[in-house]
Amino acid sequence: MDYSRRVGPPIVSAAVATLVLTNFAMVMLAHRAGGPEGHLFASIWPIALTSTVAVILVMSLLFRSIAQLVSELEAREALAQHQALHDGLTGLANRALLEDRLEQALHRHRRSNEQVALLMLDLDHFKQVNDTLGHPAGDELVRQVGTRLQALLRDTDTVARIGGDEFAIVQAHPKGEADVRRLCDRIIETIREPFQLGEREARIGVSIGAVFASETGSTTTELLRQADITMYRAKAAGRDCYRLFTEAMDADVKRRDQIEAGLRLELERGTGPHLHFQPVIGARGEVVGVEGLMRWTQPALGPVPPMEIIPIAEECGLMEELGTMVVRDACAAARRWPDIPVAINLSPIQFRAPDFAANLKALVEGEGVACGQIELEITESLFIDHGTLCAPAIEQLRAAGFRFCLDDFGTGYSSLNCLRGNGIDKIKLDRSFIDAAARDRSIAMVRAAVTLGHAMDLEVVAEGISTEDEEQIALEAGCDALQGYHYAWPMPIDQLDAFFAKTEAARISDAA
Repeated sequence: MDYSRRVGPPIVSAAVATLVLTNFAMVMLAHRAGGPEGHLFASIWPIALTSTVAVILVMSLLFRSIAQLVSELEAREALAQHQALHDGLTGLANRALLEDRLEQALHRHRRSNEQVALLMLDLDHFKQVNDTLGHPAGDELVRQVGTRLQALLRDTDTVARIGGDEFAIVQAHPKGEADVRRLCDRIIETIREPFQLGEREARIGVSIGAVFASETGSTTTELLRQADITMYRAKAAGRDCYRLFTEAMDADVKRRDQIEAGLRLELERGTGPHLHFQPVIGARGEVVGVEGLMRWTQPALGPVPPMEIIPIAEECGLMEELGTMVVRDACAAARRWPDIPVAINLSPIQFRAPDFAANLKALVEGEGVACGQIELEITESLFIDHGTLCAPAIEQLRAAGFRFCLDDFGTGYSSLNCLRGNGIDKIKLDRSFIDAAARDRSIAMVRAAVTLGHAMDLEVVAEGISTEDEEQIALEAGCDALQGYHYAWPMPIDQLDAFFAKTEAARISDAA
């Protein structure tokens, strides 16, 4: 706002009015004194002139002071407006200005179908720079990234810093998808070049998600959301790359949100998910155990597999509630068949919870089940990624009587190390060990694993058995037990009694 134009004219008008009134007052005073007009003017003009000059000088000084104050006020307002719309570290546009520019671009898109693209950028390995070189170096890196990005763009484009190491670009009227791809390639190549941070050199990458305004009507909020989704897809693809938005990505995110909302609601109500149980069959055909496997059918989505449920529960903090449900279902099966061990799968996240071992022990005993009847199935990733953190909980659980089974044995990178000193009682060979098409080789591989397990006093189970040929390979190699669709699909708890009776009758018949 130009305050000088608003304040200046009133000040000048006030000065002129003051002069006129002052001179008029002097004339009237002299006239009342009774002297002739000539004598009157002759006697008062020095006073009038002096007062006029004095008033002009005072007004000039006053106007100059006010003009200076107004100028400072305008400068402060301009600075405040700039700070409100720009990032303090890089000088680039901030989120507010980005959204304004994006809204303008979308308005042109709706009016004249002028294309617009939004790119969301996140620096790869930025935290490592902060951790190793310090936050001042991280700030300098962000400034240099902003400078490089700005140099790649046209005057009609907008680059903004919208977070710690996040940037966004509004690319105005790109010439199709190829134009956006070229810009993404140039950004990736530019960010790959080393950054000089004082005496140190840093190398980073960037993950980019790009989205076009939709012809069906995009909004600023929707484009930002879609670009963010796409950027995380680029990170999931290995980082230092870009991805273009597709409707399938949006569908995946909406599905995830539906799963989370449904999972949260049903856990609160106690209506799901629940365990189905798959029998484990001994070498002589008898049932030697069951494994509880999570099953959940969501009304809007249908059956949701555990591989979707578990990561979402871990991300949104529902593993404690989900784990409690799993344990209670397992304990219900254990009470029903007190002579059969019941196995459940545990997530590494659960082991990191405070007092996990004590709480699990109390929950199982509170359900009226001996801890020794519950087998805890874990994977090698627990030892590889969380070994130090999980070791105390494992020791406490073993002391309470729980048995441990190493699932998917042979798929990790440190199988032998996992068996040493970690309190494992049983291993389950991954189904990749058994290939009926390569019978001799499979028997040799399985026999080697069985020999290793038995040497360490471990029970060996072959899982994923789906055909009679696979069953014969596992038995010939010396496995202690078998599990898979060849025997039974996971079933609700109330169907197991019939299966047990049928299996026992068949075993007795075969023995006879």
